[in-house]
Amino acid sequence: GKAPVVSGEPVDLGDIGSFSRADRVTFGGFVRVEGKPTGAIIARMNPAEAFRGWDLYLENGRPAYHVIDSWDKAANKVLAGAALTSGKWQHVMVTFDGSISGHQASAIFIDGKKAGSKTYPNTVGGNIETSVPLRLGSRHGGESKLNGKVALQDFRFYRRMLSPAEIEKLATNSELQHIVSLPAEKRTKEQAESVFKYFLANIDPPSRELRTVLDGLKSEQGTLRARGSVTLVMEEKKEEPFAHVLIRGGYADKGEKVGPATPAVLPPMAADAPKNRLGLARWLNDPANPLPARVTMNRTWSYLFGTGIVETNSDFGIMGARPSHPKLLDWLAAEFVDSKWDYRHMIRLMVTSAAYRQSGVVTPEKLEKDPSNHLLGRGPRHRLDAEQIRDLALASAGLLSPKVGGPSVRPYQPEGIWEAVAMPQSNTKTYRQDSGEGLYRRSLYTMWKRTAAPPTMEIFNAPTRESFCVRRALTTTPLQALALLNDPQFVEASRELASHALQAGADFDARLDFITLRLGGRTFDADERQIARKSLDFGLATYRKQPDDAMKLITTGETPPRKDADVPELAAWTLLASQVLNLDETITR
Repeated sequence: GKAPVVSGEPVDLGDIGSFSRADRVTFGGFVRVEGKPTGAIIARMNPAEAFRGWDLYLENGRPAYHVIDSWDKAANKVLAGAALTSGKWQHVMVTFDGSISGHQASAIFIDGKKAGSKTYPNTVGGNIETSVPLRLGSRHGGESKLNGKVALQDFRFYRRMLSPAEIEKLATNSELQHIVSLPAEKRTKEQAESVFKYFLANIDPPSRELRTVLDGLKSEQGTLRARGSVTLVMEEKKEEPFAHVLIRGGYADKGEKVGPATPAVLPPMAADAPKNRLGLARWLNDPANPLPARVTMNRTWSYLFGTGIVETNSDFGIMGARPSHPKLLDWLAAEFVDSKWDYRHMIRLMVTSAAYRQSGVVTPEKLEKDPSNHLLGRGPRHRLDAEQIRDLALASAGLLSPKVGGPSVRPYQPEGIWEAVAMPQSNTKTYRQDSGEGLYRRSLYTMWKRTAAPPTMEIFNAPTRESFCVRRALTTTPLQALALLNDPQFVEASRELASHALQAGADFDARLDFITLRLGGRTFDADERQIARKSLDFGLATYRKQPDDAMKLITTGETPPRKDADVPELAAWTLLASQVLNLDETITR
């Protein structure tokens, strides 16, 4: 059929066909060559910008394409292994997936089949867009002008990754054209179905948009699957399992043969319940069984109030403590079940209750009568856990990463902790500190070596995980104050909080309010402001005399300080922010 012959003078096609580094595109069409020409068939590429852009290319008759940021340090070239047949129309289509970090998923299809190809240097940079127009027959300025006769027909540019099946259909669309030429009533069911699929894939805008979204999700799924590994799973036995009562616990001394069931002292499972884990789960969550709800609510109460209604969270038996408010525990458990086990509902009830919202101020009389606050005569007051203190400091400074999920991270830690206890063959022999976002992820994501816990968290009573722990210890030691004052993570957080405070206001009071509201949720009274002012004045005087010490303080941590900062002033405010962070009320709920 009729087609433009790409020879002679190149033709500018205008400002079309641009795409970014993160896009997923497919482009190509029917090509006919005479001999083995070399040059750009169609290109949006600027040689003056280190060949930035893209093209569909011929190299001695072999199809190729480039996607370039800067040749050849940040570029992608895919070259087919075989040349096109001279004098014959052949379909050439290429795909580029820029959504994959690092190396790209690139391919060349000839006549609907993926061709063997070579990719190099496979190092696409971050910017491949150029302002020059799309051009037929050469790159911008006449560079790489085709040196032979080439015809191009039905060139298509898709802003999505076409599947191999779709590309094959494009290459063999002569049959589809024949079907379309037939009257609708004369088409077979299969022919009508193929036309409908073609319409959805290539013409219908909503379908094309949905397919683009689907392609993106499939790519993301592939990336997630690539990070995983195969693991074993359990399934229930086909036959009913059994076990033997072991006499005095001896494995070789087998007694009575028994099947799966609940202890006789507890309510039995339903007669129609399966005797497996599913049946056990249903039995545990049966509204008639009060124990799971009572234990869960007691543990939640202890998280919020510091102590459970039953003080021994791990022991509800006869050896455990008696509940301080038995009817309250009964009501919480019943409400939990009635709400269909809605945990958020129960949390909301507790934190909006009068018991939780009352003042933590205690009088000498109350302290004498109820030192542990079992009677809930005042608001709860207990120190935050190790992870919460670190997250509080990072969040108040605007450093905490909001990212959810992902691999464990390695934040700041003193040198030699892992090395002192590592086996020579261990893959955690040495500690390699992360950089960037990895330093500021929530403490939940901190990598934990069982024999060498993160030292700052251990100082704040985080369990070592070498043994089972049902309740954390709660201590107050000088080491905790030293950690808050000197750990690089807390010094850096104090510096960033101080930096934000300096930008938030021009006077002392506005800056101090910014810090105290962030850390303690209140502003200081007149006496406290006077103490804070003296501390700031002392810091300013000291650091103006010792600017080197001020610079050492504000350059602690990986995040650099503001370039326009007054170094002694920022150091003095950093010192004040660190003191406020160290206050008992800051790290106490």
